[in-house]
Amino acid sequence: MKVVVENTVCLNTGDAAILLAIRHILKSVFKDKLEFLVFDSQPEVAARLYPKEQYPDIELRKLPSESIFKYKYDDNTVKNALKQVYNQAVFQALRHLGSGNYLDRRFFTDEDRKSLAMYKDADMVITTGGTYLVENYSLERRINQFKLAEMLGKKTIFFTQSLGPFAKPYNRRNLPPVFARSPLILLRDVRSRDHILDLVDDPSKCHVVADSVFALADVERIKALLTIGRPPAPTGRVGISVRHWHYVQGGQGGMDRYIDSVRAISTKLVRDYGKKITFISTCQGVPEYAHDDSKTANAIVSGLEPEIASHVSVDASFHTPEQLMAVVKDFDFVVSTRMHMMIMSLCVGTPVLPIAYEFKTKEVAKRIGVDDVLLDIDTVTPDEALGKLDRFVGDLDHYRAVSLKAVLEEHASAMSAADLIRPLLPSSAADRSHSLRQDLEQDLARLA
Repeated sequence: MKVVVENTVCLNTGDAAILLAIRHILKSVFKDKLEFLVFDSQPEVAARLYPKEQYPDIELRKLPSESIFKYKYDDNTVKNALKQVYNQAVFQALRHLGSGNYLDRRFFTDEDRKSLAMYKDADMVITTGGTYLVENYSLERRINQFKLAEMLGKKTIFFTQSLGPFAKPYNRRNLPPVFARSPLILLRDVRSRDHILDLVDDPSKCHVVADSVFALADVERIKALLTIGRPPAPTGRVGISVRHWHYVQGGQGGMDRYIDSVRAISTKLVRDYGKKITFISTCQGVPEYAHDDSKTANAIVSGLEPEIASHVSVDASFHTPEQLMAVVKDFDFVVSTRMHMMIMSLCVGTPVLPIAYEFKTKEVAKRIGVDDVLLDIDTVTPDEALGKLDRFVGDLDHYRAVSLKAVLEEHASAMSAADLIRPLLPSSAADRSHSLRQDLEQDLARLA
């Protein structure tokens, strides 16, 4: 069975974790061989980070909407108008895909045709989970990808999303037909569901489930930690994840306030709690990627007093989701700005003090019982950060127990997506699965 997963950005370890979680969930539904055709923004780099030898069931391809269409990149009105005309011509050319006529030859390279043929032949199309359908970003590329899927006869499943609200006329005009064609829309929170209730034809196909990365939770480890009823032996190490955020309230002044707050946290952790700190995050160590959280980390560390900085390090290397979870497993706790750094830490039983930069983190914090110590990047001050750090560390056993119990619930919720996807399996795949079960039952009967 061939599954397309589109709109991925695997250079971001959090996004890669979503992809691996989708794979894990689908494998629980369909036991036969699965092939994942992953359409990514930078597939060549992603293939280097996730080589075929280690991920043999994943093939990375260029996202068609970024390969065959043209987009605005300056304020040249004439050029931008011509690009829209060009894009309309591409949609017309898609009707002649594979015909070999002029339109087919003019608009598509051999690689484009190969990707589109793979897309057309796939048994299922999933748009990956995440937070890319929000109006901080232009949605034109995403919408073009959804339109392309429609032209190739595909109905796109929306994996677990935080999205909206949608106020821009372009988005409100183009998204309803996209949502109408989708047989299933998974959302990470009630707030996201409310954002699209007036844009969907059938709200019953919208389901709120936990972020898909919770499907990767080490359930046995978490159950063991809860059964023991006491924390593992402290290592004296704490992880901190930071990021630059272009949309922080107050602009650069807001970022300076956030950086000062993280410096205050770092200083107190070393001076008062005797911790060693490692700055580590989900977006780093990939020169081709637009984001590198280690740059923000280095800026924070450079402003620390020397006696504090000597106990602080910056891990600027790239880590796969598996590698990152192995690292954070040995931390006493994590202070996390990146939401998937937060979730992957929780998945291996490490408690987290969250710093929210979008509403998605606030929703997760509520679900795992740490919203009372959550820090908001838009309002955080050093004094508030120190107060909530003291509360978190002073009652760490409580926050660990509450969070880990919630992680088990989030894991079950994330895995429940399997039951929602099962009825959407292609009939041939469902028949094969049923046939395999029948064969097994017959073999067991003969053995009996």
